[in-house]
Amino acid sequence: MTQLRKRWRQIVLHARARAGHGAPRPSSTLLAIALLGLAIAGCREALRGLGPNAAAVQANADQLFGAMVIRYTQPTRDAKYEEARNRMNRNALVPSNIFDDSTMWTDTPSPVLRALFVQGGFEGGRYQFTSRPTASRPAHFADSRHVITLARLSPNEFVWDTSVDFALGSVTAAEIDHFAAALLASAEHGGEQELRADYRAAAPRATAVLGTLLSIDSLRTTPFSDGTTAVNLTVGIHADLLKRRFPEFADYVAKYTNPAHYRAALTDRGGAIWFDIQGADRQFSIHYRTAHGKLAPLYGPPRARPDTMELRVDFTTKMKLFTIGVQNLVMQFIITDTPHERAWTLVGRREPDWRLPLVTEHLIRTPLRRPFAGEGVIFHIGIRDSADAQTLLERRAHLTVQESAILHFLNALGSRAMSDLANRTEREEEQFLHEVFAALEADAHALAPSLGAAPLTTPDTEKTNAAHP
Repeated sequence: MTQLRKRWRQIVLHARARAGHGAPRPSSTLLAIALLGLAIAGCREALRGLGPNAAAVQANADQLFGAMVIRYTQPTRDAKYEEARNRMNRNALVPSNIFDDSTMWTDTPSPVLRALFVQGGFEGGRYQFTSRPTASRPAHFADSRHVITLARLSPNEFVWDTSVDFALGSVTAAEIDHFAAALLASAEHGGEQELRADYRAAAPRATAVLGTLLSIDSLRTTPFSDGTTAVNLTVGIHADLLKRRFPEFADYVAKYTNPAHYRAALTDRGGAIWFDIQGADRQFSIHYRTAHGKLAPLYGPPRARPDTMELRVDFTTKMKLFTIGVQNLVMQFIITDTPHERAWTLVGRREPDWRLPLVTEHLIRTPLRRPFAGEGVIFHIGIRDSADAQTLLERRAHLTVQESAILHFLNALGSRAMSDLANRTEREEEQFLHEVFAALEADAHALAPSLGAAPLTTPDTEKTNAAHP
């Protein structure tokens, strides 16, 4: 526990220094499909980025995609963890309801701190999450560790901290970074017809699976004389096609994506946009520009990307009869790029403009500013490798909550969304993601021989294949 808190404090201090200053989540699929849609659009070059030859491509695909296949192989949670996560989701913004419930937690380090430790791993043909008094660093391929803490600062103030580590085998942070760079650069290798033909040929399995939910409606690349290429990708979301096999998950996607309007723009401190995504009416568009495989600003001469940027977000959606959301949410976007770590850290210290129902006008809104005070809202995701241990996919989150009437109102809306994701809906979501990653892994294997080297089998490959024949 001490080491975990020390590491989290290091992340917070690093974010504050780079910025110039001394919770339970809904479905992750809506973000994942945007990234996967981008991956398929440049599939051959992206998969080629996994390694310089067939052996490296196959081995790294087994690590990166194979680990995710195992993670989504019939996930099962023990009774304590299942009940705890459900209650956390229902009380994320009113944690006083669960703080003193001893059945929720696996450890009570102090009178003002509660902790839930969960270990994950592949057992008996499925991925098993088990609550434990403590949890160790993942030591085997596709193992995971979840640590959720809730600290009480005052009678109505609480701090959520979440730490998740997931083992990716021996694939390195630099190799995953090369994959991402190759993905961005793939549009430099042809126009729409060439790229469409390429991804259909290079990733037929992933194209088929994702095609039940996504369609690439347009894919335009524009090369310029300065060596840069602008990319405009528009992706449609079609839950009606998904419904044939995953009816509950399809209904969930339709319910929460159809009314959503959003934009996220990555900018530098001068206001230049480097990456832009916008969505509405069952469709989202991605706009970016590359220069010889590296991200460039959308306009003006290409230049080196800064390590500290800003992510600006507008988002509204409809829940029940209410339209809610945020406008002008600005978070510092800090990029870590070291030999053994690639990471993004988002830090929010500026309250956005809230879009809330008229029925909340009489409620005091001061508590809505509390999460952005002090250390602020923090989200961190990254890859960290080491020579003598598993490479880890790390995720951290930090949120302070000040309970109030308006938080009770918002919690009720959020609780409904989490309830909609429960049981069969979540199982269908997990099965869909399992099929997506299995298809990506199989496509990478099929592509590898075209790079001219013999396929490679490793101990981790054998474990992956045993997990998903």
